[in-house]
Amino acid sequence: MRAPVGIAAALLLAGTLTSCAGAAAGVTTKVEPAQQPQELLPQARQEGKVVWYTTFADSDVDDMISAFQKAYPGVKVEALRLSADKLPSRLVTEQRGRKYNADVISADCEPVYQLIQVGTLTPYEPPQVPPLPEQLRNLPKGYGNAVYILTSAIAYNPAGVKAQHLQPPTSIEDLTRPEWKGRFSIDPSAINWYESLITGLGHDKALELVRKLGDNSPRLVESHTQSLTEVQAGEPLASVNAYAYKAASLAKKTPTRMAFSNTDPQPAAAALAEIARKAPHPAAAKLFMDWLMSNEGQANVVGITNHTSLDTTAKNDASVYDPTRWKPAWSLPVISADTYDHYLTEYQKALHAV
Repeated sequence: MRAPVGIAAALLLAGTLTSCAGAAAGVTTKVEPAQQPQELLPQARQEGKVVWYTTFADSDVDDMISAFQKAYPGVKVEALRLSADKLPSRLVTEQRGRKYNADVISADCEPVYQLIQVGTLTPYEPPQVPPLPEQLRNLPKGYGNAVYILTSAIAYNPAGVKAQHLQPPTSIEDLTRPEWKGRFSIDPSAINWYESLITGLGHDKALELVRKLGDNSPRLVESHTQSLTEVQAGEPLASVNAYAYKAASLAKKTPTRMAFSNTDPQPAAAALAEIARKAPHPAAAKLFMDWLMSNEGQANVVGITNHTSLDTTAKNDASVYDPTRWKPAWSLPVISADTYDHYLTEYQKALHAV
């Protein structure tokens, strides 16, 4: 679960956002009543398009757009795919310059919360919203649109593990053992993975576990795609905080070169979809949001991306997420920018990454 490095620094420029934009500072929680698609569609077609800033994978964005446009022809989707460390500062910079380009944004929960705090988003509750777990219900009113959730797992190369006469790793602690020294990778920017460990284990135990991992000479790899590609190639043999949905997809295609183990508790985080402040295409933005969060939209999220949905009707991959087998340990949805940066620095120091 990657997240932006130094989000407090990245959003410092938001201090002048409201004076430049002429809006009130802080969180807006007044939620307008939801409209039905048939009410939104005529105006949305007149607007012609919706602009979506997203951290969805490049390989999934086009298929998601096609599914929406099949449901609502006449409303074009223009997507700007941004990395998790670029989306927040991009939105803040634009709005600070009185440029309102984005209609809908979707990204990890923590940076979205910071965007809520600095007033760059507006609350909206679609007619259908998957229910949030109790641990995520402290998000401000109107901002709990979990478009999907991410879980982390230990990915490993079965053939390589067997050839080296190792036991498949089934717990994070396994990778702190001497026989795994230098044979696994870790993402040093995965702050919400570390937050999940804190939620599941408590701060002191989580920090000690990360220190043990750091002392076992992990390879530092910030790209989730790269880390899994390397595991498939057998160098290194494992990744401790891989995206489970990606590992599951690769395991189906290359079962001799990719397998994964979920841990209990299971690190989990939410990705949120929200409407930008002063969205230039407000009806199209609401229509797109309504579709994303609906049963149909969530079915497409699961079917296209293999992400996990909180929608009770969605057919999730049970090998990736099953709370009856692996208790989710959620990252912190509401966290100050300073605390966020403190945890990130602490995490990276423990890994000897700084």
